[in-house]
Amino acid sequence: MRVFVGKTQETDMGFPSAIFKSEVFGELWLGPEGLEGDEQASPKIHGGAERALLQYPSIHYDWWKIRYPAKRDLFKPALFGENLSDNRWHEKNICIGDIFRWGDAVIQVSQPRSPCYKLSRRTGCDTLALAMQQNARCGWLYRVLQPGTVGAGMPFRFAERISSVTVHEVMSVMFGNETGSPSMRSGDWQRLAETEGLSARWRKTLFRRIESGQIESWDVRLTGQGI
Repeated sequence: MRVFVGKTQETDMGFPSAIFKSEVFGELWLGPEGLEGDEQASPKIHGGAERALLQYPSIHYDWWKIRYPAKRDLFKPALFGENLSDNRWHEKNICIGDIFRWGDAVIQVSQPRSPCYKLSRRTGCDTLALAMQQNARCGWLYRVLQPGTVGAGMPFRFAERISSVTVHEVMSVMFGNETGSPSMRSGDWQRLAETEGLSARWRKTLFRRIESGQIESWDVRLTGQGI
């Protein structure tokens, strides 16, 4: 497991950001809201107890290199602001609520990452956030069940599965893919909303869909227009 942290800094993207992460090799303290030495520039959007850690599958970077060949040198771990990078786990073999033991800490998958326009700005690829969403190559977030000392050299082991709903399935139902639209069936939304371990924020969105019968707009998140 590779580990990355970063502080908030001014950028040339038009906003401060902590997306620029540096690799760390020693031991770190993992608290309820994240790793020692790591920050989020917009904690109401990116941080909090249910989004304490971001993991991104390193196997996806080869796919991005093919999709954006002119930018291929960019695509390597930590580009997307992830804290954890590993080639064993990906959206099709990680389920909501999965529990892992990492060093002295215990963490649990809480939700997929919702890609935003800042990723497109970071890479200079205008359609990257949308492509990440449509292809479910988004990574996922963790809550911390037990704080503790962690590190790149410490064991990172799967401990327990409490649902059968993969991160990929959640993304497909919520947002669709390049060949299809998101599900409009309230039964699908209800099933996801009842998934054990899913974050309160995603449950709220699903219940809002169930009540209104409508899908929320993603335009601001994906393009930054109107911000």
